[in-house]
Amino acid sequence: MAQLKTKGSILEQYIATVYTAVAQIISIDLPKFASETYEADTIDNANAGIPHKPTGRTEGDSLGFELFFDPALAGHKSLISLLTSPAIQLWKVKFSDSGPTTWPFAGAGFSLGGKMDLKDGVKAQCSIKLDGLPSFP
Repeated sequence: MAQLKTKGSILEQYIATVYTAVAQIISIDLPKFASETYEADTIDNANAGIPHKPTGRTEGDSLGFELFFDPALAGHKSLISLLTSPAIQLWKVKFSDSGPTTWPFAGAGFSLGGKMDLKDGVKAQCSIKLDGLPSFP
């Protein structure tokens, strides 16, 4: 069983027919996937526990990331363009393993916020709402 290091992992955005690494990323928060369920309780249920059943669907949640932000950098301008011209965007997470293992996915929504702190660099916090699930290897 391998323990992968974070350094060397990459988030890529599909720009003009090629996947391009998003520059200056500090951290990536992988999505928290959840199987959808419904409450399957009935009046004649004698048990104290409330039963749940799977619907057969899974929520993809959002992928978050933080980066040192440069508003003049072409790649960071392409992130801003997702706010001015919202569209489905293709992305890919590349892990640091020798493969490397990748999780390609479509993003349906995008958010960007930032922080300017006296004792730090200009940073942005971003979030990508997944459209479905990644293509797991």
